[in-house]
This record gives sequence, structure tokens and C-alpha cells, in this order.
Amino acid sequence: MNENTTDEISLKELIQKLGEWWAYLKTQWWKICIAGLLGGIIGFVYAWMQPITYTAKITFVVEEGKSGGGSLGGLASLAGQFGVDVGGSGGGGVMSGDNILLYFKSESLAREVLLSRYSAASNQSVADVYAEVYKLKEAWAKNEKIGKVDFPVLANNKPYSRLQDSLLQQIIGSILKTKFTVAKTDKKASFIEVSAVMENEVLAKTYCERIVKEAVSRYINIKTQRQKATVDKLQTRVDSIANLLSRKTASGAALQTSSATMDINPLYRTGTAVAVETTVRDKTMLATIFASVTQNLEMAKFTLSQETPVIQIVDKSIFPLKINRSSRLISSLIFSIILGVASLIRFILIKIY
Repeated sequence: MNENTTDEISLKELIQKLGEWWAYLKTQWWKICIAGLLGGIIGFVYAWMQPITYTAKITFVVEEGKSGGGSLGGLASLAGQFGVDVGGSGGGGVMSGDNILLYFKSESLAREVLLSRYSAASNQSVADVYAEVYKLKEAWAKNEKIGKVDFPVLANNKPYSRLQDSLLQQIIGSILKTKFTVAKTDKKASFIEVSAVMENEVLAKTYCERIVKEAVSRYINIKTQRQKATVDKLQTRVDSIANLLSRKTASGAALQTSSATMDINPLYRTGTAVAVETTVRDKTMLATIFASVTQNLEMAKFTLSQETPVIQIVDKSIFPLKINRSSRLISSLIFSIILGVASLIRFILIKIY
């Protein structure tokens, strides 16, 4: 009986305590409502002040070339006779695995894109337009230590000052950190999505397309550099041998004509016949070598075409781009709830202490 009475009293006290708390909070309800209303106004103003941004996206897939082997197995032995290696390259590339994520976010790649011409009708670089869109040039002009700064197009080969490089690094850091993303759409798939979010619609699309184009161009050059050097070397040898063969053919034809019209003197006839036979022998040797080198050249070209990766653009943004705008209603509700709960906690703490 005593235990039940104690429990009953404790429950009553708890109910009474909750009633007291409720009565206290009811006296403060208007203050809590004002705090919530103030939070809603702050949230609305915050969302209204946020700039409108545009998202440009490009989705592509990399189809790796086939490495040499199998039917091309005899190519290495043929080309080896001339000191040329036409074997396929192996191993992973810069776009294999997660390398693509680091490759697209390299500062050198971003720098090359920023210092390229913004458009065919403009002398400005992408970096100049970016600095104007984000009003960086206005802030620099007001700073006595910086002043007016431009970024000439990289093709002009103008040297960049320490100040220009420093400001360009800040722009690159801001883009790579908050305005540019690259990721795989699915871990099991090979589709890669590159996106740029900027306050100017044309700038976002230009940067996104330009960086994909530059990255793909670099990647193909890296993958085919070795094999292309082999093709160029074989092409030079084919041209050289063809030139010698043409000379020998012309020389042989001239000697045969001379032999037919030469004086009947046996001395001249014998010397001419020897020269003709020597020319025919050299011509035959050059023709044999020419055929072998030409065969190696064609096989090397075939290997080059097999190893050249294909970059397939699956999808890309078109105008108008997706608009990113902060929702004023959601922002108001979030700020209203935050300030309302904060006000409630404040009054509870005041009551406790």
C-alpha cells in the first residue's frame, strides 16, 4: 500500500509539474510566435538575396580501344627487323577507375580552359568573363594593391605576372571547390557526369563544354602518343624508300634506253649491261624492303585505330539551362522553426535556472 501511495503521489506531482510548465509557456507564447515570425522574415530575405545560378551538365562514356594482340601477334616480329615497336599499350589510363575524378579537377586543366578565348567574336578569355560576372574586377579595382587586372588569351603567349597568377589561382580554387563537380552516375556503370554551376548561363555552358573537350583531347593524345610516334617513324621510312626506289627506277630506265642506242662498240655494251643489271638488282631489293615496311606501316595504322579511345557524348545541356533558385517559402519555414525552437529552449532554461 505504501509503495502504491508513493507512486500515486509521484504521478500527481509529475502531472502538476507539467501543468505548471504548460501554464508558464502559455504566458510566453506571444514571444515565441514573434521569434518564429522574425525567423520567417529572415529566411525570406535570405532566400531573396541568394543569386540565381544555372547548371550545365555533360554526360559521356569512354570506350577504351582494343590493345594489340592475337591476330597482330606477328606484327612485332616484322617491325622488330626495322627497330620499331608496334605493340599495343596496356595498363590503366587517366580515365580508368577513379582517376577521372582527379583528372578533371586538375588545376592545369582548369587554367587552360580559363585562359582560352571565350568566344570567336570576343577577345576576352573565359577568366575575364568569370571575373566580370562575379564582380571580382570591381573589387580588385577598389583595392590599391591590385588595381585593374586582365587575363589575356593563352594563345597570345603573353607572360603573366605574379599578381595575375595569384588571382587566377583564387578563381580556379573557387571553381573547383564550389562550382564544378565530376562524378560517375553509377558505381557499376562507365557513365561520367560533369557539371558546372555558375551565375551566368552562357558562362556555365561554355566552361562545362570546354573542359570536357580539352580533357578528352589530352586523354586521346596520351593514349595514342606512343603508337602515333611509331606510325610517324614508319611513314618517314616508307617515304624515304619510295624516293630511292623512284630514283632507281628512273636510273634503270635511262640505262636501258642508253644500252639500246649505244654504239656497237663491245666495250660500251659490256659496261652498260653491268650497270643495268646492278640497277635492276638494287631496284628489286628496294622494292622488297618497301613492301615489308609498307606492310608494317599499315599494320601500325590499324593498331593505332584500334587503340584510339572513343568518347561518346550521351547527353548535354541545351539552352535554357536548369535554374537553381532558393525557395523563399521553404527558407522561411526553416528559419521560423529554428528561431521558434531556440526561443522555446531559452524560456525553458530561464525557468530552470
